[in-house]
Amino acid sequence: MMYKAMAYQVAKEVGAMATVLKGKIDGIILTGGLAKSDYLNNFIKENISFIGDVAVFAGEDEMKSLAMNGNLLLKGEIDNKVYN
Repeated sequence: MMYKAMAYQVAKEVGAMATVLKGKIDGIILTGGLAKSDYLNNFIKENISFIGDVAVFAGEDEMKSLAMNGNLLLKGEIDNKVYN
């Protein structure tokens, strides 16, 4: 039941963002470790596919991305950004 509640919340957030973008959606991408779940993907797709095409790229590349960008920062190839 909690898994379904989480999928429902994701679908609601996608809908909210579609409103903010005034319906100008190129596509919707589901990613991360939880995107490996067919149950989660199917539930979300059923609720948001009318907004735009849905693509799934399952996987957890967050740590790889953090390491790559940290390395670029240490080498001086990118600038440090501060968000307030």
